[in-house]
Amino acid sequence: MWLSAMVNKHHGEFGLAKWLAFILELVSSLVLLALMLLTCSDVIGRYVFNNSVNGTTELTELALCIVVFCQLPIVTLTSAHVVVDILDRVLPAMFMKVSGLVINLGIAAGFFFLSERIWFQAARSLRRGVMTEFLHIPVAYFIQFIAIMMFVTGIILVLKAFHSLLARTEVSE
Repeated sequence: MWLSAMVNKHHGEFGLAKWLAFILELVSSLVLLALMLLTCSDVIGRYVFNNSVNGTTELTELALCIVVFCQLPIVTLTSAHVVVDILDRVLPAMFMKVSGLVINLGIAAGFFFLSERIWFQAARSLRRGVMTEFLHIPVAYFIQFIAIMMFVTGIILVLKAFHSLLARTEVSE
């Protein structure tokens, strides 16, 4: 019950997507915590015990991959990205709606295309058995994760495109 109340407090306006945002934020936060603990352990090991943690660079790269691509759908869903609205007051509301539709659909098409190409790269990495150098972690699963998050972001962009077309126009002062 407390979990639902907490999720509704932070993501109440997103319907069912709030749970996706919550899960992605939870995963991102836990990976970021693990990354912090790994970095602290590596620094302490290096300077106190004269021995660093093996594979820290690989684990850092993979953790950053998870953190960044977990946040991509959330940033898109919450519109937390940078927006330049210089002409919003000058242009008619219908132009803004249509441009929002066209821009979001165009970016979504780019995300779908990139997602497909990244998935292709993941399949190739899986066939070839590509692994990290020291820890021998299969890279293909992380590439697949990137492709899935790009696809989810594309779906969110399509939904936002039609939502912006149907939403009422607010005039900002």
